[in-house]
Amino acid sequence: MTIKDKHLKVLLCLVILLLGMFLVPAASASSSSTIPSTPNVFEGSLKGDAAHAGPGLVISAYIDSKLVGSYTLQKTGEYKVAVDGTEKDNGKAITFKLGGIASEPVSVTYKHGAVPVELDLTFNGDFEPPTIQSLSASPIYILNDGKDFSTVKAKVVDDSGIKSVTLDLTDIGQSIVSLKSEGGDLYTYNIASTIADEFNFKFTAANPSGNSVEDKNSISITILNENQLTTTFGGSDGVFSPEEIAALVNNNNVSSGIKYAVLGTYFADGWDRI
Repeated sequence: MTIKDKHLKVLLCLVILLLGMFLVPAASASSSSTIPSTPNVFEGSLKGDAAHAGPGLVISAYIDSKLVGSYTLQKTGEYKVAVDGTEKDNGKAITFKLGGIASEPVSVTYKHGAVPVELDLTFNGDFEPPTIQSLSASPIYILNDGKDFSTVKAKVVDDSGIKSVTLDLTDIGQSIVSLKSEGGDLYTYNIASTIADEFNFKFTAANPSGNSVEDKNSISITILNENQLTTTFGGSDGVFSPEEIAALVNNNNVSSGIKYAVLGTYFADGWDRI
């Protein structure tokens, strides 16, 4: 290699080095601007009456009365909430609420992008869930004509009162509905449907603090179309016998709609044949 070639090689290396010095900072600045800021995370134990607050209750964080974070409790007496403020919120006070109840005063401010903070919070109020004393549906077999129905009856108590009592009927193409208060902690609702199948409907009761209790098994209803009545209540021959009709009529788990449908189909003169 000649001296001239050596000089060209050194010059080329210098050019590449200089280009790298200009390009790397620019690329770093560009990439850093696209990295989202880290939320201000708080976690710790719940004290006071909230020490027994369990899964399902929501803890929320506010800055200037604006919701900036929430978390549904997963373990009794423990919380973790990410506060998503902005750089303009730096130094502003954070207010925490559990089920709508504000915590005892704490001196804590928002710090944009700070590392997680260990912070115990004290809440006093009713954080015990309501108690379901009784819950049932009767009859458990109904017809899918949209008129026949099963009546849900519930008794729910709470020292602070009951804020809401609902049933989730989305499986039958309806919505989450509120039960009717009958007084004395009693609630009712009539379920009717045009969709035939076996269903378990979720029942939920909540108190004013936002604490709730759920039951996903007690409201079990079988909704039948007329073609299923023989196979469900009749014999293997596909024809109702007088004994099977009598048993059906006296079965309190079967709706009057199903009974009249069977009688109307198989006995022209109805009850006189039993």
